[in-house]
Amino acid sequence: MSKPNTKTAMQQLIAQIQQAIPLNLNEAQMCQGECLGCSKKMLEMLDAEISYWQYTDTRPGLKDLKHLENIGLRTYKILKRNKLIS
Repeated sequence: MSKPNTKTAMQQLIAQIQQAIPLNLNEAQMCQGECLGCSKKMLEMLDAEISYWQYTDTRPGLKDLKHLENIGLRTYKILKRNKLIS
């Protein structure tokens, strides 16, 4: 079995992130009660990164894949800490 190229790996990573993290939460849902990390800012940053990689012709490198993975993991942890996902 061969390894996917970085463009395919980026598309797969984006699909995994979109499946695990609700990118369409509205501000009223995010900003209620005590906040342990800013869910809104993290979702905005993650959405911007995903949008960039979906619409660019630039070929991602391994560093780019790791960067998006890290943003996705941090966002997931913050949303979970703020009880926006289970």
